[in-house]
Amino acid sequence: MTSRELWFVAPQRVELRSVDTSAPLSDGQIRARALASGVSQGTELLLFKGEGPTPFDPSLDTPDAPTYPRRYGYAWVGEVQESRHESLAPGTRVFALAAHADEHRLDAGRARALPSSVPAERAVLAASLETAINVVWDARIGLGDDVVVIGGGIVGLLVGHLAKLSGARRLRLIEPSPTRRRAARALGFDEASSSVPGVAPVADVVVEASGNPECLEQAISLLRDEGVVVVASFYGQRLAQLALGSDFHRRRLSLRASQVSRIPPARSARWSLDRRFALVITLLQNPALDALLDEPVPLAHAEQVYARLARSPGDSLQTVFSYAR
Repeated sequence: MTSRELWFVAPQRVELRSVDTSAPLSDGQIRARALASGVSQGTELLLFKGEGPTPFDPSLDTPDAPTYPRRYGYAWVGEVQESRHESLAPGTRVFALAAHADEHRLDAGRARALPSSVPAERAVLAASLETAINVVWDARIGLGDDVVVIGGGIVGLLVGHLAKLSGARRLRLIEPSPTRRRAARALGFDEASSSVPGVAPVADVVVEASGNPECLEQAISLLRDEGVVVVASFYGQRLAQLALGSDFHRRRLSLRASQVSRIPPARSARWSLDRRFALVITLLQNPALDALLDEPVPLAHAEQVYARLARSPGDSLQTVFSYAR
């Protein structure tokens, strides 16, 4: 029994490696076969382009860990083939924060059961939905708020979708890509343009999801007094140069980071990661999210896929690997 694994081996280079997967399972483990996996145009492209920090992922790496070679990916959907855990029987569809590969042998606690009513391709959005939920919670978007999202990648588009569900009155996207602007309108954005006309403050909340630290200056300029910019982007090694002078202070503006690995403090007494994922499953039932999915691409074409995304990321939405051989 062999499985293909995707490895990032150097900047601008990925390869598929074949590994033996015949080792027997231990108690509490499952073996699952891939149905689909999603590419993160944020973190994975930083890794592909050699622009990530060192250590690349502090949750996985020791301080002296090399960046390459490594496996990566965190939006993997599969079907259990063999199980030594009573709650995940063969045939169960699962989601895991796991790297791109034909097969995974996982401790059952790392796999989350999915209902069969959610198509496998749509289910790869689960990781980005968890991120988007945290962003909306961190932004504390309320009924009637005017919200601007800068950057129409998958996280930005999902943040806007959830902001509308949370009561946002007027929702704008700033995004140069026509493909992503069309997807935004399909998801319920009121406006989607390459720039916001004029310079007057228009937003109670701005979500910076472009991945470009230069956009932070524009985000701050769009805020009304006492508004908040929530940074959903991961910039890697890139730096933001900001003018936080008298205007920023006198208008009592806020700059806030959002990150997915923990529940925001204001909700942590009531919410767990499991409860948040249950919300993700509810949100995944909505077929409108299929507007975010590109046509699946075979894993065998991974090198060409990453090169294309690095050249022109705005031409794509959610890139999905398929696993039929």
